[in-house]
Amino acid sequence: MAQSATSSKKKGGDGSTLTSVLDKKSERIPYEVAEEEKMPGSRVRFKLKLTEDAIKDRLEETMTEYTKSVRLPGFRPGKAPKNLVRRAYENPAREDTVRRMVPRLAELYTDEKGYDALTEPHLLDWKSARDSGTEIEMAIEIRPEIVLTEETLHGLRVKAHRIKMDDDYVEKQLEQLRLRNAAYEPTEEGYEPQDGLLFSCTVSTPEGETIPSRCVEEYYSTKVEEELPEEVAAALVGKKKGETLVMDIEEPSDTDPSVKETVHYEVEVHEVKRRVLPELDDEFAQDVDEKYNTLAELREAVAENAKKAEEERQRSEALNAIFDELRNRLDFDLPRAMVEDARNRSLYDTEQRLRQMGMSLESLGQQLLGQIAQNMHERAKVTVKNSLIMRKLQEHFETEVSEEDIQAELAKLAEAAGRKPLAIRAELEKEKKWDQFLDELKVKRTSDKLIELADVQYKEVTAEEFKEIEEAKQRAQQEQEAKAAAEQMESEAAEDEAGPEDASAPDSGAEPKP
Repeated sequence: MAQSATSSKKKGGDGSTLTSVLDKKSERIPYEVAEEEKMPGSRVRFKLKLTEDAIKDRLEETMTEYTKSVRLPGFRPGKAPKNLVRRAYENPAREDTVRRMVPRLAELYTDEKGYDALTEPHLLDWKSARDSGTEIEMAIEIRPEIVLTEETLHGLRVKAHRIKMDDDYVEKQLEQLRLRNAAYEPTEEGYEPQDGLLFSCTVSTPEGETIPSRCVEEYYSTKVEEELPEEVAAALVGKKKGETLVMDIEEPSDTDPSVKETVHYEVEVHEVKRRVLPELDDEFAQDVDEKYNTLAELREAVAENAKKAEEERQRSEALNAIFDELRNRLDFDLPRAMVEDARNRSLYDTEQRLRQMGMSLESLGQQLLGQIAQNMHERAKVTVKNSLIMRKLQEHFETEVSEEDIQAELAKLAEAAGRKPLAIRAELEKEKKWDQFLDELKVKRTSDKLIELADVQYKEVTAEEFKEIEEAKQRAQQEQEAKAAAEQMESEAAEDEAGPEDASAPDSGAEPKP
């Protein structure tokens, strides 16, 4: 179907380059859609047909550029007649012209179809001649169409946990606060659990091949029991400054957790620091924050903060459970560009954390790096699908953020930071984070409506029971990710044997979890 607008070469009223560029961006180019096809990965492939009149002005511009720069035998650069230049360079000039028109044509096509383009168009094929016109085939990734109705949201029933908030829970929170304020003093005595330890650790295979990703030099930790295998941490008890621990242990394989493999550890103790806990009294309360005069005041504040934190945790757990259900109910293709962007950002963050430890992604080895990338890819798919569903929910609920909402949120942030709301707003605007603030507030309002709509059934558990539930969930996720990574590697190996993918397939080009 041809567009009604016709092409015309426009010139800015002031003749400026900027005006000319802006005119080009808004230029209407007549075309006819010859073919179009929805493809996996939320992509669209389409072929457009253009008459010679539709491209002649742009082709003439390209030929003028060629005439000014090409060198023909017998002529100085830029002095060859235009007809001779056309005879020698018309084909490459047509290719350049087509490539320059692709972005604008893709923009016109997606606007006409109502698509939200997520990537730049990918040119698949083209042909152009004076007598037959021009055909341009391209592909572009678009935001997927999500069909969300009242029926989709009907009967949303999910389960979550409510941690029992009693005096014992508050006392444990106080003890955690006490642990965080512990002092560590050098000692010549042997290491005890919860002490600070400065150590170097070399991990290798029984054949003596070092595993760089597990080795550290002069690393200080106050959580040795969490950062080293249980057997190694237990064997370190009693070790003094200057002593070395050498032992072999059995660990789950990186590629298959169900398979055990032998790993050799050598740990050299450089220094032991004994943990000294402060007394739980009024002086401790004052050290934590000068606004507290007594331990009773601190205990009351801890209880209130623990209550607020638990309410927020319950909300987050319920919301994640709701999105788990919505991902099952809504079936649509995920844009590859958004998934890859989310995965790459996760890999970048991991790389930055590793660099702070003196390591890099490459030091992990190809096999482990491949598994990490695959795990991040699976998590990225969840993140992207949640993001797209959230956007659709905002449209469905017609979520708007009022000035009252904004002021209430600013007041909350100001109270937490001990500042004025206007100062918080000024800082957000100065750092160009105001739009992000509004977007996050819109997500929060949409999430509130979703939780109100759903039937959330809470099961009361103790903090210890919830910890066990979370650990079991984490183990299950790790096993699932390891299995998915193994299947992906098998699939890639099979594809390598089968040969390369069809070269004509278009190339691929992100919202945080609710």
